[in-house]
Amino acid sequence: MHSARIMASTSLHSLGPALCCVLACPASAHDAQTPIDRIVFADARDRDAHHVDLRDGAIVAGGLGQNGVQLHAPPSGWRGGSIAFRLKVNPDELNYLTVRLWGGETVDGNLILSCDGKQVGDRVLSDHDALDFGSHAPQFPGAFFYRTTALPMSVTRGRNEISCEVEATGPIFSYGATFDKFQRPMSVPSRIIYALETHASAWAPAISGLPDGRTDVAPRRPGPGRIVPQAAGSEVLSQIRARIESSAEGLVKAQRPLGQHEILFLAQLRHKSWTRLATDPQLQRAIVRGIDHFIAAYAANPDIVRDEKSTWNPDWFGFGPIGQTLALDPASFAPYLDEQVAWTGATRISRRAALTRMLMASRDWLRTHRRFYTNQSMIVDCYGIYLANRGLAVVSPQSAFSEERARRYLYEAVGIEEWRGDDLPDGGHSYDAGGPDGTKAQPYRVPHGYHLVSRTGLTRELGYVGNYGEVQDWVGAIYDATRSKPGAPGDERIRAQLAKIARARAPFRYPGIDDDGFLAMRMMSDVGWRDLKSPGEVTYLQRPRPGAGSPFEAAVFTDDPQLVGYAQQMIGDNALWPSLAATLADRSFRTTYGLLNVIDDVADIASHALQDVKLPMAAGQPDFAFADPETGVVALKRGEERFYASLYWRANRGVNNLGRVWLGSPSANRIATVAVETGFVPGGAFWTRPDKVVLVKGEAINRAYGKALAEAGERLPLVRAPEGLTVVPGEDSVFAGRGESYVLRYGGYFVAINMSETKPLSITVPRHEGPELLSRASMPQGRKMTLEPLSSVIFFDPAER
Repeated sequence: MHSARIMASTSLHSLGPALCCVLACPASAHDAQTPIDRIVFADARDRDAHHVDLRDGAIVAGGLGQNGVQLHAPPSGWRGGSIAFRLKVNPDELNYLTVRLWGGETVDGNLILSCDGKQVGDRVLSDHDALDFGSHAPQFPGAFFYRTTALPMSVTRGRNEISCEVEATGPIFSYGATFDKFQRPMSVPSRIIYALETHASAWAPAISGLPDGRTDVAPRRPGPGRIVPQAAGSEVLSQIRARIESSAEGLVKAQRPLGQHEILFLAQLRHKSWTRLATDPQLQRAIVRGIDHFIAAYAANPDIVRDEKSTWNPDWFGFGPIGQTLALDPASFAPYLDEQVAWTGATRISRRAALTRMLMASRDWLRTHRRFYTNQSMIVDCYGIYLANRGLAVVSPQSAFSEERARRYLYEAVGIEEWRGDDLPDGGHSYDAGGPDGTKAQPYRVPHGYHLVSRTGLTRELGYVGNYGEVQDWVGAIYDATRSKPGAPGDERIRAQLAKIARARAPFRYPGIDDDGFLAMRMMSDVGWRDLKSPGEVTYLQRPRPGAGSPFEAAVFTDDPQLVGYAQQMIGDNALWPSLAATLADRSFRTTYGLLNVIDDVADIASHALQDVKLPMAAGQPDFAFADPETGVVALKRGEERFYASLYWRANRGVNNLGRVWLGSPSANRIATVAVETGFVPGGAFWTRPDKVVLVKGEAINRAYGKALAEAGERLPLVRAPEGLTVVPGEDSVFAGRGESYVLRYGGYFVAINMSETKPLSITVPRHEGPELLSRASMPQGRKMTLEPLSSVIFFDPAER
């Protein structure tokens, strides 16, 4: 946690020459009490006054018996019903639009806002989001919530009224390469829309004025905790063992070639004491047979090292899983290595010679084609480089890098050392992930000294990342890879980094309910840069996902009492067995592979004494605040209110002066994209938003929507890039729009973050109640104070609501 350190007051010029401080929060707290305009869709008079035109939808009863508009799904296709209306706006200032929704709904589909026929916001992972993109589980069970978007100035400038439309569509699959794969059909009705309003302050009061005179209804607490029979645990573990053994038996008998992870699965199973198959010689024969298939495949086409389709991601793993298979038990492969196998044409070659070529090709290709996003770097560096080298040390020690040299890639991937990018032929480093042959059109460039993990332990690829920022499983795999043999200690530096990363993720679990309606902790995703799934999954220590290992892996590897306590909380909340049972419902091999360590890890946690530790956001825990100045994110608990904010919000192409907040409390639930004050040194270049409704997709997908983008033509300034680095306008870059300081005001919270590593930041302590929330220190309002580099403050003023 980075707290404020008060120094002698400095002036703004201390931040450096040409510093820009862009303030886009013009309205006062008083303005927030009076919306510019409001529509309650259940009120016929409101519908008439705002020229509401409902197409293929109806007024229906919804949350707590209140009525709203629901848009129908089409008989086929992706486009559903729509509702058009007119709204008053302020012609001179930034306007916000807030929609009132029911937090207990589960909806697979999006709501898209258009103003004057132009789409507002991108449909996937942009700073201006879709109005709503559904939810796979209740976001705020038993309560209404509010989703707020900042309207682009191009929509409202010089106007007192605008024409708007909200259209319902099917969900999107962000990785889809064609329109039919990207835009999915709409198969269910939309989320019910109860009301919306325009306002000039980021904070909007609860939308009242309902026909029966009621005001917004305070949320009810989530449902009760789950009661699980004692026998459930042993039953689930028995099912896991049976599934693993059944899968192994099927692989042994398979007449088809095995994939690399299937080979590694059998190799790892040979070291499990709880299975009768561990000593079965058929496993080793199947492993060798599987390796021979890859020898033949490589001989026929050496390029498969770059595109090995049996792995989770064909261009990330190289021959790392085979390398790990060899390194797990070198002695067991000794009798096979010098046997002759088929090679090219009629020639034959020893397994040792073939594997030497394959593993060297893997290591040397991927160390010149590394990945930049943290989770991807971890996979490539661990498997494609390090484990390929571990296997090489078994078959050809003279060809392998020293262990010290090989672990350098792991230290970079987990953020212990600076990330150096691709290796160059002359022995230097590129500090990007473009590849020496230019295989990437837009390489990710970083300056010397850049680390992939922040000082607090969060991944740094862009800003805060929810889903893909959950890297404990990959760091665990990296630690495991460094063991000399199964069960032996691994690299101590990586072990300590794993504990740090896992502890840093703890504030990003908040109380909610699971998919069956029972109390559980969920992962924060709504302020995440690469997140479209809302709410986040049920997560305590590690996020469940196919192939990700057990939910307790980080606690088992580190033996950290705090992490053990979080694992025990999952058991105490009766969330473990239902989570594992839900995992078993996925019948994929990748999920089976991820279950391999569950039995051992559950036994390990059960052997620990009970820790008096719970996740910091759990009910009944003391007030808590966390800030990471490098990723620009804060998380805090104040009473029963939880507040998250990403102040540096998807600004990967230019300074956008936008932040994202999430607030859940007994009196208000909100998700909002709001204006922030950004301090930055201009780089002199600008990025102009193109007329694309899906920025990251090609022209074919954009044409299929038949819409223009309301924000098109907006010019975003680029910041001055770090020394030795050039950012091209339009390039997706960490450094395009990342300012040196941010100030956010929302709902009484005042957050200031100094993201600079070298410059102090001078601020005036705002009006507030109680101590500063990070340091818990008393700070008189109106006093000038200075934030040192990489430090933050958070104040709260209840009068601002």
